[in-house]
Amino acid sequence: MTRIVVVGELNMDLHLFDVERSAGQALLVAERYLAEPGGKGANVARAAARLGAEVSLVGRVGDDEFGRSCVAAVSDDGVDTGAVTVTSDGPTGFVAIELTRGKHRSLLFAPGANGYLSWTDIAPSLDALESGDIVIAQAEIPPAALSELATFTARTGTALFLDPAPPDRVTRQLIAAAEVITPNRAEAAALVGRMDDSPLTPALAARDLLEFGARRVLVKTGESGTLLAGAHREILEVPTLSVEPLDETGAGDVFLAALAVRRSEGAEWEQAVRFANAASALSVAATGLMLPERSDVDQAVRGLEEPTTRISLSSDNRGVIPPRTLP
Repeated sequence: MTRIVVVGELNMDLHLFDVERSAGQALLVAERYLAEPGGKGANVARAAARLGAEVSLVGRVGDDEFGRSCVAAVSDDGVDTGAVTVTSDGPTGFVAIELTRGKHRSLLFAPGANGYLSWTDIAPSLDALESGDIVIAQAEIPPAALSELATFTARTGTALFLDPAPPDRVTRQLIAAAEVITPNRAEAAALVGRMDDSPLTPALAARDLLEFGARRVLVKTGESGTLLAGAHREILEVPTLSVEPLDETGAGDVFLAALAVRRSEGAEWEQAVRFANAASALSVAATGLMLPERSDVDQAVRGLEEPTTRISLSSDNRGVIPPRTLP
């Protein structure tokens, strides 16, 4: 079986619902809250394992109750947590997330132990990788460690699936090293210095990223699906399910996990993106972190009959030359 190694963060997430400003004893007041283990790395690893992959997670937590809860949640879903280091240098990461009409916004983030992740932590988990295995990482891990990881995957030909968030940490080296990058439309625009002010922005940003050296770009555009840009500079719009979005928390993580799982099984890119779209759509149709089961995603994909469409960008809509120059 193809293996997936996820390098990323583990955090305790505090979801805050119906947040309002207050003139009382606290600046903000939430009507209710939900605390649960999260973090992009942990979410991706758990989602991939639930979808049937053999998964290991590399990360750091503090020697505290939050850390033990985060590791237990990942382990309970069948993920190998042998490379999750417990450190006394800092507490487990913590995020307070505001939820408004299904959209989330991080109000407070304390990276804690995540900030101590190093290449020394990561390297041993990569020694036994074989052809076809996949490494998944997010740009939020410490830049030095991510740079070493990109160098390793480029040198060995290992497939690196990169979530380029936050965009200000992404370099040309990372873009060129990745087998695929998966920004949402706002992140894609930020990566190339565009304003997200036009229906064409996602496609223009995808083309810019290919010109920056990306091999393949998937721009997540929400209810319209995902733009797939890569071979021969072709841009395809792959549809997704129509659902009522209740909570988008973890949707991008589920997308990335599902994409890697189907690619590890030999699916073509368009087929893998359809699967990832369906998994992500299911995840936003419930409150809190929802990690769908494989049977549910398979059924949802079978019901996704809308055709993929091709997007053409003529010389007339090349747009302004991106003002941003990636390092």
